[in-house]
Amino acid sequence: MATLRQLKIFVVTAEHKKMSLAAKQLYISQSSISQIISELEKEYGVILFERKARELKITEAGKLLLEKAKSIVNTNEALEADMRNFKSIRSLRIGATMSIGATILTKLVKQFKKEYPDIDITVKVTNTMHIEMLLLNNELDIALVEGIINNPTIVSKNCFVDRLVFICGKESPFFGVNEVAISELEKQTFILREKGSGTRAIFERVMKEFQIDYNVQWESINVGAILSAVENNFGIGVLSVREATKIQTYSIHVFTVKEYDFKRYFYLSSSVNHPVTSQIQNWIDFINSQPEDLA
Repeated sequence: MATLRQLKIFVVTAEHKKMSLAAKQLYISQSSISQIISELEKEYGVILFERKARELKITEAGKLLLEKAKSIVNTNEALEADMRNFKSIRSLRIGATMSIGATILTKLVKQFKKEYPDIDITVKVTNTMHIEMLLLNNELDIALVEGIINNPTIVSKNCFVDRLVFICGKESPFFGVNEVAISELEKQTFILREKGSGTRAIFERVMKEFQIDYNVQWESINVGAILSAVENNFGIGVLSVREATKIQTYSIHVFTVKEYDFKRYFYLSSSVNHPVTSQIQNWIDFINSQPEDLA
């Protein structure tokens, strides 16, 4: 039967797809990793990796073991953390995407801390793609995301409603217009969030649906940089309506399109391989108790 150490080494190797990279992370020799993988293959009578020239390609048997191994490793890590923190502060690692981090997250965490002062919270704010990776690698316990995660090992439940709006500077033909036809956005220049952003993904999907051709002049992970570029008339921006309510200091106009309501949800997402601790359940219950249109 596989040992916990063997499973940990297998998981890291599968994630890195190279024994050399796994060896560096685990501070063991590459030959030791090769031996452990061979032992697991002998134990279960299957091939776990196809040895390619540049990287390892996991087999179907390997994928099955990886799913089960992650669950075992994560459960063990949660057990160790619970035992170390017994009768002490509980830890909770929360992730959030950029729009959420810039709007409602602070309010939520502040209120949650009042209700659960014994929970020590750390927060990571980044884009949807990175949040997905952190959840899969057990570097986050749970996350609030604005984009849809399609990975079958990530479960998501909508919790807050949101809308995307367009913003423009004074020199834009749309300045002062509250609603435009989506066809008028044809060939317009846009200032967008980076690839991997939930906001960017929704915008691109809708523009493709309506067959609108557009140009991307700038892209940035930083909302402030996008606002500055829009204010200086480098293009049109797209952001959450919650963020739009905070731009009074900018010479920027907010508008929508007639044909499509850019309604979306913020989701509470977690890995199916991550055990639900008491503090995670406390956060889930707290989020579920909030109004859907939380400002």
